[in-house]
Amino acid sequence: MIVVGYVLLYFLAILAEGLKRNQKQYLLMIVCLVLAYLAGTRDVTWNDTGAYVICFNNYTPAFNNLAEDSRPYGYSEMGFFYLGVLVKTFTSDVTLYFLFIALLSFYFLYKAIDKYCIYPLFGICAYISRFLLGRNFMQIRAGLSYAIILVAVQYITNRDWKRYFALVLIAYFFHHSAIIAVPLYFLCLFKLKKWHIIVGLVIAFIIAGFYSDVVRVFVADSASDLNVTTYVEKGYQREYGLANPLIYFQVFLLLAYTFNEKRIQSTTSHYFTIRSAYFYSTLILITLSCYTALSGRTSSMFATLEMVIIPSLVLMFQKRNRAIAYIIMGTALTVIFYMNYSGH
Repeated sequence: MIVVGYVLLYFLAILAEGLKRNQKQYLLMIVCLVLAYLAGTRDVTWNDTGAYVICFNNYTPAFNNLAEDSRPYGYSEMGFFYLGVLVKTFTSDVTLYFLFIALLSFYFLYKAIDKYCIYPLFGICAYISRFLLGRNFMQIRAGLSYAIILVAVQYITNRDWKRYFALVLIAYFFHHSAIIAVPLYFLCLFKLKKWHIIVGLVIAFIIAGFYSDVVRVFVADSASDLNVTTYVEKGYQREYGLANPLIYFQVFLLLAYTFNEKRIQSTTSHYFTIRSAYFYSTLILITLSCYTALSGRTSSMFATLEMVIIPSLVLMFQKRNRAIAYIIMGTALTVIFYMNYSGH
């Protein structure tokens, strides 16, 4: 039934793209509110949710009961902990706590989609397919942190480093993996050309294929400093390496987005920033492929820009053939959504 609902939403998204901008904004807002409600009222059996329930109920005080030694349970980010303290000051209802986090996350996600995506309702469908369940139903700290960073991406284009790093810092207080966003600003100071991207991918594959032992040594030595110790432990070592199909999915999208530069660039001033960010994500996914969980978690921040990239690939097709493009993309997104849903 849930898959049928996704298919109906996808068809609605395609039909609604002919509406005026403000009408699409209202529809996108409604969809985000519904998704926030679903995420906020989810069952506690979802992965990670039980730990957040325990932390909120037993380890999160109201503001007037906050002590110097008050600490979260199950995670270390104090910014996210203080969000819980804020909510606990007004209510002890854990559902309202989850709703608050979900609404905050989807507020930033709405701002990002509305800012970058030429087909915003198509974009939210792409997000639902790939990221909704893992981010907003389970990894809610990352879901909030990454949404903030996606909003910050616009300031790279504008070379407004103060606002960019201010938002990255805020995101860091919610999830420490936000530190990954720091190098992107400096990468984007260079206008990467197509050949840079091709050579970068080749080098990444060489490193992953022939120097994975070097990568393992580096990650093992740096795991504690980078707060990724959990993802290199045995419980996370179901490794696919370069056999991970997600690698080739991202490479395909990156190359399609790159080699349709002329058609897509005119639709957004953020084209090169988005392309560089997705290139950066793909490099991480490939070079760290000897740690499947680690590469997936660290690359997924800017992989979220697929909600911008996938809809824009419709421009690859002439108008008379776009119905076929919508069918192909819709089928692929539905299959991905089903796989993610059935896996949880």
